[in-house]
Amino acid sequence: MSVCRDLRLYLRFLNFLGLMCWQFETERCLLQASPECERFALLYTVVMLSGTTAAFSFAHLQPQRFHLKIYNRTGNFYETVIFRLFCVVLWLLYLCLYLRRHRHMALVQSLLTINRKFVLGSADRQFLNNFILYGALSVIASVNYLNGYSRSGVDSIALVLSVLVYTYGFLVLCLLLVFFVCLKQIVTAGLTHCNEELRQGISSDSIDVTPVLCGRQQLPSLRGRQQLPSLRGRQQLPSLRGRQEILALSEGELNECFGLLLLPIVGLVLLIAPSGPFYFISTILESKFGPAEYLLMALTSIFWDVPWLIMLFLMLRTNGITVEANKTAKILAKVPRTGTGLDRMIEKFLLKNLRQQPILTAYGFFALDKSTLFKLFTAIFTYMVILVQFKEMENSTKSIDKF
Repeated sequence: MSVCRDLRLYLRFLNFLGLMCWQFETERCLLQASPECERFALLYTVVMLSGTTAAFSFAHLQPQRFHLKIYNRTGNFYETVIFRLFCVVLWLLYLCLYLRRHRHMALVQSLLTINRKFVLGSADRQFLNNFILYGALSVIASVNYLNGYSRSGVDSIALVLSVLVYTYGFLVLCLLLVFFVCLKQIVTAGLTHCNEELRQGISSDSIDVTPVLCGRQQLPSLRGRQQLPSLRGRQQLPSLRGRQEILALSEGELNECFGLLLLPIVGLVLLIAPSGPFYFISTILESKFGPAEYLLMALTSIFWDVPWLIMLFLMLRTNGITVEANKTAKILAKVPRTGTGLDRMIEKFLLKNLRQQPILTAYGFFALDKSTLFKLFTAIFTYMVILVQFKEMENSTKSIDKF
């Protein structure tokens, strides 16, 4: 079993950054919160809450230190808002992860069990590719922050704080994003496995579909269940129970735990995404850099938001869970008609699942699938236009005052 198959590589980095401080027992695929882990989690949380509070207070009391000499008033106000919001989001995430750490551990434990039971070895490559992408984007983001702020004339203390907060913030926030992507892939692979077993069961005409058709989310006991005499063999297919339990886990705990975390992260990305184009318009296009720095700063501003947008696209690019959930209805539609109550049960199920609602949401505010991508990019473009308009209004006011 490789280090990525059980997400051990992710769990180690999450533990290192104080996000999910657990020990992983390889043989039994078991997560444990030892007393040492609990103390480490508490200490790390206290340090992060204190550090982000101090950074926020410093930026609030002395915002002029974060002003870029090459920026106008609009750009500097926008810059200080981004820095303070970064501190707020980190503060909230560490507090939420600590207070709900046992709930998160139970969720991840359940998904790791599904991973070992249902997911094929090919998922190991997906997990590893996700982590490699995360590492490469982290390097690009850190280089961009260091190069951009060191050449923008910002105060030395503000320079250190900005690079530290933004780089660390990217490591933490995007690690949570890429970990969530892997959990989604586990759920999708589990549903795919259950649907394949369901398809094979129907083709052999030995399946009892009553549990699914009754709409039960979980089946703690099958005793007393009425068998359908119209189906030969009347064999209970475990994939039906597995499918319902996986869906219940996705719509329940996965939404509750990660939906609350992703809501401030996506909001933060929406705020900072226009910063790259705005920096390009405010400095590069207005010739505020010399010829020697022009190309380097142009590349920095162009790639400023690319790591964030790629991570956002990676999280929202697929609707695999919804697609696999809808496949169950398509499979049941192929069940031979018997002229009994089973036909009515199948029709009721198909009508109920005619349009599958989004399974994963950001705490109910918006769906975490590709249907949200267009809306997010539209919002980012709108915010960028508003920033440019404020900048032009400020320049026009200055020109009028001169006369």
